[in-house]
Amino acid sequence: MNSQHQILYNLKISGNLPSMPQVLVQLIDSCHDPEIQLQVIARIIDKDAAVSAKVLQLVNSAFIGARKAIADIEQAVVYLGMDAVRNLAISISVQQVFRRVESNGMLAIDRFWRHSLHSALLARNIAAAVAHPDPAGAYLAGLLHDIGKLLLWRAFPGTYAPLLLKGVRCHNARLAFLEEEKLHVNHCQAGAWLCEQWRLPSLLADAIRYHHHPLEEVAQALPLTKIACLADLLSHSDSGNQEGLDAAAQLFALSPDQVASLFAGLDEEIALLAEQMGIRVPPDGKTSHDQEPESEAAHKETSLGLINRIRDISQLSGLLDNLLRAENRDQIVGAVEQGLKILFNEDTCLLLLPDGATGQLRAHPSEDNNLARDAGGLVFAPEQHPDSLPAQALRQQRLRHSFVEKPAGKGAPNLFDAQLLGLLATEGMAAAPLIHRGQTEGLLLIGLWKKSFRTLTSQATPLQLLANHAAVALHLERSKAEQAERIAAERLAAATLVARKIAHEINNPLAILRNYLHILERKGAQGESIQAEVAVIDNELERISQITQGLEDLAQERDPLAVEPLLVHPLLEEIVSLFRASQPKDRNLSLSYVPCEEPLTLQTDANRLRQILQNLLGNALDAAPSQGVVTVRSRRDRDAVVLSVEDNGPGVDPAVGDALFRAGVSTKTGRHSGLGLPIARHLAQRMGGSLTYATEPGATVFTLTLPA
Repeated sequence: MNSQHQILYNLKISGNLPSMPQVLVQLIDSCHDPEIQLQVIARIIDKDAAVSAKVLQLVNSAFIGARKAIADIEQAVVYLGMDAVRNLAISISVQQVFRRVESNGMLAIDRFWRHSLHSALLARNIAAAVAHPDPAGAYLAGLLHDIGKLLLWRAFPGTYAPLLLKGVRCHNARLAFLEEEKLHVNHCQAGAWLCEQWRLPSLLADAIRYHHHPLEEVAQALPLTKIACLADLLSHSDSGNQEGLDAAAQLFALSPDQVASLFAGLDEEIALLAEQMGIRVPPDGKTSHDQEPESEAAHKETSLGLINRIRDISQLSGLLDNLLRAENRDQIVGAVEQGLKILFNEDTCLLLLPDGATGQLRAHPSEDNNLARDAGGLVFAPEQHPDSLPAQALRQQRLRHSFVEKPAGKGAPNLFDAQLLGLLATEGMAAAPLIHRGQTEGLLLIGLWKKSFRTLTSQATPLQLLANHAAVALHLERSKAEQAERIAAERLAAATLVARKIAHEINNPLAILRNYLHILERKGAQGESIQAEVAVIDNELERISQITQGLEDLAQERDPLAVEPLLVHPLLEEIVSLFRASQPKDRNLSLSYVPCEEPLTLQTDANRLRQILQNLLGNALDAAPSQGVVTVRSRRDRDAVVLSVEDNGPGVDPAVGDALFRAGVSTKTGRHSGLGLPIARHLAQRMGGSLTYATEPGATVFTLTLPA
């Protein structure tokens, strides 16, 4: 291995960076607080270099796809959201803390973070002193400037330890020289490479890469690099150190008084951060390589606490994931029972779920549940047992258990509770309501023993999380079932509507056929010619055939229009004559056609036009009184042909309005479907025209306008 490229490739596959356990503990706990603000989360992350780096890596990754590089932690947290940050924290913990939780030999983690925080605060103060436009970026450069040390330690712990030992009493530039001599890459190059791999801003990578370069070269660099370099130099000394004063004067022309002001309050800030984070930091940060023996025990204790916390969270996260992926009630019940066994070592439990028909809670054990045989018929109505423990848990919407001292004067336990205890065959029980958005999704009963109940009740938060997620899963399952029922009902309604449309369109020619059969019977008895009537019957039968053959197209409204040249007057005269001849003899009704003086021609579908006009005429004849008058007119209006059907009926109720063209709305009595006008308007629109109406008492006019 003799090239920096090969070394960096090995770094790429070497593993993850270690993280400060205290930050992760606080971050995970805070992310589970629904009331916490994202700014608070960002401040917690800001205190840890590795977590900050991971957050920035994620937000700048191709997977997230941010439009521009994000280098500010608060922006990253807002962009990612609480869930992504929490999952990232858990991921870092599971992958890293389990691998190695103790301080790594010569690399004193406490001192490393102390030095990183010190450099970050100094970089922020320098940025403010020189009016740099991005103090947050300067803070981040100071926080991450030595992140390459962690990466080199993780990649080459055996080789890197002697280098740290040699570099303990040397300037960090000396350590960088030793790293490059032995590993062919130094911690500055490794840290900058990480920034490039994570698609962080190039200025940040440069600040890390060049912060140990000679001052003469750094003086020619951009401000962020000079800030990182000066912050690191000052963090290894104090405000009166001549080397630091010379560097401040050379890089930014800062006076000794200005340098002294950079250190104002730093120790207090770091002490406050340490107190907030619950960690012990050394009193100075001149080197991050000295391990303090007294800090190892505290570090190990904190790490072991984190291990237990992360283990519980990891197990719970897996169980919650199983709940959310469950596809039916049986799988949800199985996941809950498994969760109780894994988390709390409790296998005596019953899940009571609402019965869809009665609303009562019915026992729903899994096939593997020991109580499946005896509890299968258990039904619980809270209103019938208001004093029972399960009813109290549901009413108060919180976990209740039976190991509570009863107030003086209280007698024997509730009989229903006693029967439940007999069923569970345990000394006591706990009732955990499954509530989602104020609605009861079920109730979890857990059999308990006195010697173990405190273990379960002391872990109320994980148990409540399990109950809450079970409620969400049950809510989603119920919503999915209800949605499936709605879809089925909508499909049935749609099929019914299509069937009604078909029946409506077939009924028109059938009515004409019935009337013409009477005409045929009369003419046949008198020996008259019936050739014209037979032709009409044949046309109407052909229409019925076309309707039945196009059932699918009628349902999906995708049948194409058969556009062809059409003479308007002959078609209208034929339709009017057809309806006039089919009217009963006992009805004295006037039906006439008043044509335009000039011939009218349309490029349209003759069958569709006939369908519209037959619907309009049928409605007009139904609306007209026994001595009624129905008139069909045609005229030209510029580039359009206007056809109207007028009747002297009572008119349309103004309250109906445009709803008259909505399926199912009808002003007629009897078994009318209210589909004729919606079909007519839809066809008119498909033909590029419109259908409107005007009405008043004693006169209603429907107007069909089609492009000429």
